[in-house]
Amino acid sequence: MRWTVHPDEEKLKELAKKEGLWNLWIPFDCAAQARELVFGSRNSRVNNGYLCEIMGCSVWAPQIFNCGAPDTGNMEVLLRYGNEVQMKEWLVPLLEGKIRSGFAMTEPHVASSDATNIVCSIKR
Repeated sequence: MRWTVHPDEEKLKELAKKEGLWNLWIPFDCAAQARELVFGSRNSRVNNGYLCEIMGCSVWAPQIFNCGAPDTGNMEVLLRYGNEVQMKEWLVPLLEGKIRSGFAMTEPHVASSDATNIVCSIKR
């Protein structure tokens, strides 16, 4: 069965964008760059914490406000360290809410979803 978006979700996303409630998670030090790419707030981590507490009451909040994991972490990494091509192809559509991202990891002998448990190493 194919996953589909509830019809009201897109309406609520547009309302969140219009009201300045879109991409509230963007760190203050990255906000100017994000605003140039698409849009974002100039929100502090403390203010974002208060907002997350309120938004946490709704199962729709991560999609409506574009603040769900793993998208926020992946967007922040791209915002801080991505090159121009990566930002154009992946970051902008993520900031716009047009695509979703993922994070997958697996490793023999380590059963965990905690990335700090990864024991492999890479050498050049």
